[in-house]
Amino acid sequence: MTEYPQWKRDLPSIPFDLISKPLMVVVEFYKEHVSRDMSAGRLRPFEYWRLMRGLLISGAQTYAAICLLLADKRPKRLMLQGSILCRSLLETLANVLALSGAPKTRTRVFMREAYKNCATRFRRLQDRYGQDPKWTDYLNVYEKGLKLWAGEIRLSRSWAKNPDQIQDRWPTPGVMINGDRRRKLPPFIRGSRRAVLKEVYDYHYGSQSEQAHQRATAVAVAMLVDNPENQWNPGHGESDITSTAMLFLSCILSEIEVAGKFTAHPKLREVWTYLRDLGDEARDLLAIRYRRLLQM
Repeated sequence: MTEYPQWKRDLPSIPFDLISKPLMVVVEFYKEHVSRDMSAGRLRPFEYWRLMRGLLISGAQTYAAICLLLADKRPKRLMLQGSILCRSLLETLANVLALSGAPKTRTRVFMREAYKNCATRFRRLQDRYGQDPKWTDYLNVYEKGLKLWAGEIRLSRSWAKNPDQIQDRWPTPGVMINGDRRRKLPPFIRGSRRAVLKEVYDYHYGSQSEQAHQRATAVAVAMLVDNPENQWNPGHGESDITSTAMLFLSCILSEIEVAGKFTAHPKLREVWTYLRDLGDEARDLLAIRYRRLLQM
């Protein structure tokens, strides 16, 4: 059997609670204050902020799931699934960055595509099960929900009845950064927002996607989880995934704070200080955008 070199096994530990607790304080603060300021009419457009709050909640739940998968008390810490969820958190950040570049128009694109996808699924189910009485109640509620949604997003009657006519397509992170030559689309985001997304995309997205698509990287990570004694750096993978998730969620919170013109939250700056001391990636993102935005 091949003898692998023994790497350093006394790596420094990440002070999880020291970072995660203030991070969740900021999450709860902005969940509450975005909702309150939307209701008071301070945050406009309303649809954009409802979506931003939803993405914050989604991101926080994804982060919580990553922490559960990688918790010390688990018999085996599930790095593969944690990394897949970390990719989802990266896509949440990408959507926040893209929406913030043009809140009104891009929120409409985002929601029209979502309506088209749901309406297309409804038609598929209706064609297959429309004559089945067991499906009647479900399909009636589904159709009613679509009508209400079309009104909320001010969809034209033509598009509501014929969702195939909707041409909007929300871009993937790669198209946000590089555009699409075949479709003659320029990059979707620009400036330091693009620089932030490109930084995390180039560093993480390839490996995370290989794991999500169950390529060889996924097999390798799964085998290491199943045989932890073979890890060269026990605990390193779990710490890397967790700290990356913390970083992505901190970026999302920073975008929300700045877009909403909220008073600087000291706990958010505290989290960035901890992350900056952990590694180069946080320092790079601070240099690219967040040191200036957060006035740190």
